[in-house]
Amino acid sequence: MGTRHAGRLSLRLDSIYCAVAAVSLALFAGPVSEWLAVAPAVLIAVAAGVGAWAFALHRVARRPRLRPWLARVLVANAVAATLIAAFAAVRPWDGAFTVLLAAVAVEVAAFAVSQAVALRRAAPGT
Repeated sequence: MGTRHAGRLSLRLDSIYCAVAAVSLALFAGPVSEWLAVAPAVLIAVAAGVGAWAFALHRVARRPRLRPWLARVLVANAVAATLIAAFAAVRPWDGAFTVLLAAVAVEVAAFAVSQAVALRRAAPGT
């Protein structure tokens, strides 16, 4: 698999993951808002932001120069994974939901790793 192909694949899969997460969060805003003790509107806003991020990733994957975008997305995913993991760690343990948050943190971190691998392989001008 070529370097560009690996970078594009990572960004496209990240885009799909974020789109599914946004739709899921919007669909389940009611029950999730109860678990988090926030208004459903807050989760709808978060879902909209994640959906916009998914669209941005989809567009970025089409650009001819991937290297700068891979670096930006890598940083964004590393920050997001850290924040999600921290949130899972500080909230009261409630079983499945805490495990779900931890799993999401791991999944987002895995995308950061895939982008780091693609970035490391990419030539400076790509």
